[in-house]
Amino acid sequence: MSGWHIVRSYIYQNRLVYFSGVTLVVVGSLFAVLIPRLLGRFADRLQHGSLNISETASCAGLIIVFGIIRVSTGWTGRILVHRKGRILAYQLRRELFRKWGTLSPGYYHRHSTGDLLSHALSDVEVVRDVASMGINMSTSGLSMLAAAFYMMAVHVDWRLTLAALGPLVVIPALVRWLGPKIRHQSQRSQEALGSMAQTVEEVIGGIRAVKAFGNERVVIGRFEQKVDVIVAEKMRFVRLSALFGSLVPLMANLGFIMVLGYGGFLAIKSVITLGDFVAFTLYVAMLRMPLEQLGSVLNVIQRASASLNRISELLRVVPAVGNREGPLLDRPIHGDLRVERLTFRYPGTERNVLSDVSFTVRPGRTVGIIGSMGSGKTTLADVLLRLYDPPEGTVFIDGADILRYPLARLRQGIAYVPQDGFLFSTTLLENIGFSDERPDREWAQQSARITAVYDNIERFPEGFETEIGERGVRLSGGQKQRVAIARMIYKDAYIQILDDSLSAVDTKTERMILKNMRENGRLKGCSRGGGKTTIIVSHRLSAVQHADEILVLEEGRVIERGNHAGLIMLGGSYARLWSMQSGLTEEEAASLQTGLAVRVDTMHTGLAEEMEAMGSGLTEGVA
Repeated sequence: MSGWHIVRSYIYQNRLVYFSGVTLVVVGSLFAVLIPRLLGRFADRLQHGSLNISETASCAGLIIVFGIIRVSTGWTGRILVHRKGRILAYQLRRELFRKWGTLSPGYYHRHSTGDLLSHALSDVEVVRDVASMGINMSTSGLSMLAAAFYMMAVHVDWRLTLAALGPLVVIPALVRWLGPKIRHQSQRSQEALGSMAQTVEEVIGGIRAVKAFGNERVVIGRFEQKVDVIVAEKMRFVRLSALFGSLVPLMANLGFIMVLGYGGFLAIKSVITLGDFVAFTLYVAMLRMPLEQLGSVLNVIQRASASLNRISELLRVVPAVGNREGPLLDRPIHGDLRVERLTFRYPGTERNVLSDVSFTVRPGRTVGIIGSMGSGKTTLADVLLRLYDPPEGTVFIDGADILRYPLARLRQGIAYVPQDGFLFSTTLLENIGFSDERPDREWAQQSARITAVYDNIERFPEGFETEIGERGVRLSGGQKQRVAIARMIYKDAYIQILDDSLSAVDTKTERMILKNMRENGRLKGCSRGGGKTTIIVSHRLSAVQHADEILVLEEGRVIERGNHAGLIMLGGSYARLWSMQSGLTEEEAASLQTGLAVRVDTMHTGLAEEMEAMGSGLTEGVA
């Protein structure tokens, strides 16, 4: 499907403004065409010696009036059309931005940031040109050509007009020959520009790594390679455009040469008057500008075809995740989470990333999820957020399938901290209060206290109003993570998910944050009649050791589950990982397992004796 429907529908929606603008431009062009006719009559009167001062002044006055009308109407019409072109560019960028917000992470894995930026910048600018400059120039050029040809054929000589038009019939053949080449080369140039933008984005985002490795020369070399590709593609495009832009005026010049020869012959033979010859010559000279304009417009149209196809292709992408058809449960979420035999694979792949995963988290409870890289931990978090849709009947919140919740309602009830702890290039207050249009300063400060980052923020001269730069470049890794966790706390959702979000903080700070989070969850739970459902994904066991249940994932399967003590006693993967991270020797690990087993046996024995004593007391009481 061609992307031109975007421009057509926009022009139709704004047809009154476009009609007004085009009409004014046409009026200006028509008044411009009257001037050669006046000068032709002036030349005839001068030749016959019947010209007087009054007629000279009248002719000059009319030329001035026609010129003023032409400039004023043309200027007003162009402003109207140009303004609408600017608005179209704004609307397209807004639509692209909204579209990006609906697409799943998988789309961004397949498309580079630079390519997407090229859509929003270069492609939209080309479309804006065709919807403003293109319409203005084509309207002006076509109306002037039509009016000039009419005056030449009807009021001068139709044979001379045919002679002038002869070379112009080549122009459609030029369009058919060069048009597809220009369009194809324009698309290649835009793609090369997107690739370069991606390189720039990566270098700026990873400038610390570049400098740390002293790799500036290599990075500059890669960038220069991208620039060389752009220059090569752009030069091919410029050569084609220049060839087309030169051949169109050349046809006009050939027509002018034919007019001088044949028109001069007709004037000498008195077939036409001197005034007719002067007017005709001026008309042919006047044709040069509209023909050049039309050549430029045809160039823009070829470029716009490529850009519109790229934009249209993006806007037609169907989001992989969206609201399901049928009645939806638009109700608040209270955090009772249940996963039943969840098996998941990424769209377009054959390998299961999660296999037969089941667990339940009640409000006020915490589940820890650990596993090696690639075990499916982050995928599980993505599925719970519905960044990817799970199979129907596998994930439930408050007893209902999460597919039955509107996406906005579901995500409103979940607070999430991603692995990278992404921060926006704005103030600390706006980052922490990201879930509010107008962040509450007191609650943001309290959230920062819970995550032990308040004191760090207060050390900045501007405090919570500190601009932290792109991706939080002014903060350390640990500060970024704590600000990201504070953002989660601030949202105050019933379900909170931390995806390896404590890896950059020391163990002491980690314990403090988790302790504060548990207390905050209990306090909020008391006021609401429940507690927060917390899922902690981590590779560091100290982050999950206090969880009510811990799941150990391996290749997408739950291979162990239980609390910290139970998993240590089990002596499996969790126990081995705990020994490694705690620095325990094999003897110390075995001793720890034995000690825990003795403690558990003692607890069981004591509990059994207590139950037996309670039973005896009840028997005696009955007796």
